[in-house]
Amino acid sequence: MYDREVYHFLFLHFPIALFFTGFFFHILLIFLDKIEFEQYMLWTMGMGILWSLVSIITGYITAIEMEYISSLSDIFQKQHSYIMILATALFSVTFILISRKKNIKILLLIHSLAIVLLAYGTHLGAKWAERI
Repeated sequence: MYDREVYHFLFLHFPIALFFTGFFFHILLIFLDKIEFEQYMLWTMGMGILWSLVSIITGYITAIEMEYISSLSDIFQKQHSYIMILATALFSVTFILISRKKNIKILLLIHSLAIVLLAYGTHLGAKWAERI
């Protein structure tokens, strides 16, 4: 049976887990200074970014089908939507800068901000969907 909400809810948990795991590897990289953690972090963040894009697309489709919004421009009127897009953009910037070997400790600040936005955005999404 087709349920309008199921696809977004199916995909949204995967990037959340990947982003938090990548953040955990970032912290381990700073404290343990083992190069393997950089690769783990990059892989989890990279996959998180890809799956986040899928989640954003399915969220948009769900919002249209559930009549929460009527067009693409309406998505920026919903705080959950633009916070999640901003968080994905910050994760992408962090990913690019880390892969270019920029200062890993300073990038932890950007990564932390992205994690905070992710947590707050997911909370707003749960409220919007009346899950909490």
